[in-house]
Amino acid sequence: MGIFDTIGSAVSSVASKAYKGVKSTGEKAVKGVKRGAGKVAKGAKSAGFNKNFMRSFQKGLAKAGRILQAPQKFIRKNDPIAKKMGSFGDFSPISLASSIALAPITTTGMLEELAGSKKKQKKLRSGDADTITDLALAPLSYLPAGGASKGAKLGSKLASRGIRALGRFF
Repeated sequence: MGIFDTIGSAVSSVASKAYKGVKSTGEKAVKGVKRGAGKVAKGAKSAGFNKNFMRSFQKGLAKAGRILQAPQKFIRKNDPIAKKMGSFGDFSPISLASSIALAPITTTGMLEELAGSKKKQKKLRSGDADTITDLALAPLSYLPAGGASKGAKLGSKLASRGIRALGRFF
């Protein structure tokens, strides 16, 4: 027995132990992953992630959208001045102020309801004018009030300059 035989048997012994350790660790890891995946699947199923998940999600999205629109609808419905104004009730001070203040929330609700409601999507596809107008004007509610007033100032300056320029020609 030479030195190389001793080194060879030591390396073989260490390699054998390392192989067994890696193999048993791998087996334990696979068991742990399988057990964890099973628990995740059970949890997801109990939370409602099943074959009807998308339909339930859309219903929830539409309901959340209607809930976000509820404050504005409530104010409009119960505004005493709007009732006296008849068809111009949307311009009553209470309705108009609440409409401006709640515009971002109401618009978010309208967009959520549109995303979750098949009926609203069908109306949009069929070309319903009210739905198209609501959707087209929706981004305006997210503009800050300061930005709108600056735009109005700029527009009025441009208009007055244009009128002055036209006045010089006539």
